[in-house]
Amino acid sequence: MGPTIEEDLAQRDLLPGTHLVDTGYVNAALLVTAQSRHHIDVVGPPMGSYSHQSQSGQGYGLEAFELDWDAKQARCPQGHLSVNWRTGHDVSGDRVIRIRFDRATCRAGEARALCTRAKDAPRLLTVLPQAQHVALQAARQRQETDEFKAQYALRAGAESTISQGVRRFDLRRSRYIGLARTQLQQTIMATAMNLVRLANWFRKGAVEPPKRRPGHFSRLAPAPLVGLAAGGSSPTG
Repeated sequence: MGPTIEEDLAQRDLLPGTHLVDTGYVNAALLVTAQSRHHIDVVGPPMGSYSHQSQSGQGYGLEAFELDWDAKQARCPQGHLSVNWRTGHDVSGDRVIRIRFDRATCRAGEARALCTRAKDAPRLLTVLPQAQHVALQAARQRQETDEFKAQYALRAGAESTISQGVRRFDLRRSRYIGLARTQLQQTIMATAMNLVRLANWFRKGAVEPPKRRPGHFSRLAPAPLVGLAAGGSSPTG
């Protein structure tokens, strides 16, 4: 939905310079098209790699390989070059590049256990086209910086708004049939939320904010003993 949302914003001349989104929206294609078509900097935590090396934090993940896009070759951490570089498509139909290393070289490598779990097959890499690959790797690196964390903290406002809509206004349930009526319902809900927030803002300082109800676990805590003498004697003497 990322490209759809941005195209809609473009038609209404409401494009942002920075778009804060959650993980579900961040993919390599959006990172590239948002910048190239609309000059939008998409900021959000991208999906991590599913490889067992990245998941376990051990071994040679994709980031350990050097990719020479012009020569269409990859170099492994041990210095060996790939022998095959071909374009294909993944299960979703998106274009990918599949890179294969030499079977004999991989089989004889001392670091084979760090590279692949295959018993006999060589190491295979599946990467996105260059622009998407570079954008995704840059997003993963930026995610680890303090600047990203400070900037992405603004996203909490959107998350709290959705939470309020779900908890107090039943946002996830449509009372009517049809997109037009559903959109009208959501517009009314958004207006009501603004009015509620305005009312709370005007009352701020006049009344204390409501205290959070204690959870079920905290209710099990024993009540403090009161009325004990200064000497510390118990109520029963």
